[in-house]
Amino acid sequence: MSTQGGEARQQSRIAGGIDSFIWGPDSRTLYAIAQLDEDGIQDESQAPSDDEYHKFNQDVKVITELAHKMDGIGYYGPRRPHIVRMTLDAKDAVQLTHGPYRHDALAISPDGQWLVFTSRYGDDYDRESFEEHVYALANPLHSPKAPIRISPAGLSARQAVIHPDGHRVFFVADRTEDLGYDNPSLYVTTFDAPEHVQRVAPSWDRPFADESLSDMIGTGSNPLHFRHNGRSLLSLTSNHGTVQLAEIDLENDTVDLLTQGPHVYYSYDLSADGSSVLLAKSVPTNPSQLEWLDIENDELTPVADPNRELLQTVQLSAPARFHYHAAGGPEIDGWVMKPIGAEENHTYPAVLEIHGGPMMMYADSFFLEFQWLAAHGYGVIYTNPRGSQGYGRDFCLAIQKEWGHKDYDDIMAGLDTALAANPWIDPERLGVAGGSYGGYMTNWIIGHTQRFKAAITMRSVVDWRAMVGTGDGGWHWMRRADNVAPWQPDDAWYREQSPITYVENITTPLLIEHQEGDLRCPIEQGEILYSAVKYLNKAPTKFIRYPGEFHGMSRNGKPWHRVFRLNSFTDWLEQYVK
Repeated sequence: MSTQGGEARQQSRIAGGIDSFIWGPDSRTLYAIAQLDEDGIQDESQAPSDDEYHKFNQDVKVITELAHKMDGIGYYGPRRPHIVRMTLDAKDAVQLTHGPYRHDALAISPDGQWLVFTSRYGDDYDRESFEEHVYALANPLHSPKAPIRISPAGLSARQAVIHPDGHRVFFVADRTEDLGYDNPSLYVTTFDAPEHVQRVAPSWDRPFADESLSDMIGTGSNPLHFRHNGRSLLSLTSNHGTVQLAEIDLENDTVDLLTQGPHVYYSYDLSADGSSVLLAKSVPTNPSQLEWLDIENDELTPVADPNRELLQTVQLSAPARFHYHAAGGPEIDGWVMKPIGAEENHTYPAVLEIHGGPMMMYADSFFLEFQWLAAHGYGVIYTNPRGSQGYGRDFCLAIQKEWGHKDYDDIMAGLDTALAANPWIDPERLGVAGGSYGGYMTNWIIGHTQRFKAAITMRSVVDWRAMVGTGDGGWHWMRRADNVAPWQPDDAWYREQSPITYVENITTPLLIEHQEGDLRCPIEQGEILYSAVKYLNKAPTKFIRYPGEFHGMSRNGKPWHRVFRLNSFTDWLEQYVK
């Protein structure tokens, strides 16, 4: 649609549709990620056959690849996300990439001579799909040659941008061998010497990413933006339970935090002149606000507070941060929230919450689940044990191959510290809850202690032998077991690291929640745990299954399922804890 007004016109008519697009620098060309099958671009008017054979077999999944599904997306079909070129005055699109590969994250040079993207090429494209590379396509406007890879093996790369000089390419990546426990770091390479990759600002031991967790934040964006004609670069960075905006000086390899304070900036964009930034912010008592940062004058101005009127009608609990150490461990951040309306000289039950990942972090942001518990009379305790992001690479890497030990010590020490500092918490009325990795730790905890009156495990890991090959991580998980396959005789790692091994110790009333469409931790993980606990009959248990939902239902699932979920939590805690 013209910015002068008028009616919009449809630009693409590709069967399968497009996922994303960028403008070329001529303002007449569009490069898009389109879903194409082996026959290439087809017009959407070319409808498939409506004969009965086709009609009644459209839902059949034919799988021929190792990497064939992704939680939040589903099972991959025959179409692949390829790059196409379109111009505003032409009807037909031109396909620029081919093969069984998947393409994403387009960026183009200022002169339009280079197009970069992420993908995984080669015969092992589906076997090593978790290591993506940056590729470059020369002369995409006219006669592009085959893409060349410009990021090295051993780095899983994403988010590439081309410097204003049209020569250098910056991208974020982490080391594949660290299985996600590395900091997402900044790297630079060039088109003519891609083998000379260098890390940018290596002394900044924090992720150039938003690693915070919340169940109420909108879609985030962390673009890499250049300032001062390319002398510096902007990115969000996670630091000690907060997310800040950082400026990286590319000439001196230094990092300057442009923002400070107890908050999470989860999305931002740079003004056209590079002098100001629009920021989307979350704090524990407000899910989302907009702020305008004048970088040159260091002035921060509120722009929008869309939840202000709603928040004036409800009571919220503000978390208090504390610090502690487990025996022989590093300093850990924790938070405690009081129940709404808590009175002096009264004691209250509390729930220990454990985050997922584990390579994520709780942060100074809004969490509806915690506010829900506080509104129903429960205190909430949560921490960032070893394995969390935002505290340095070694802190995160500490539990790479062994969960349930150092992290268990940190979590339980955090609980003890919170109890000692908050006499209003009744130590005899405690619950424990967590999802994904947090669900794994919930299962682990109740298999190793009877300290809690009730537990809620969500979309959890139960048996590592079953996880390998069923989750969308597939065989990738075997690397944590030093590449010992679960079908091999020496399965000691799988037995020691699987909560199901300790199921006979479970006497804590256990609510099990799982999503039937979960492709990260498939529903059979919840089935294994429920069947075992129910069969042993040592603890009350209930199994709640949510149809048509992925792993991230608590954040982006169907609204009424999310309401049902929160109600089921307080019903369970009311029965066994309160």
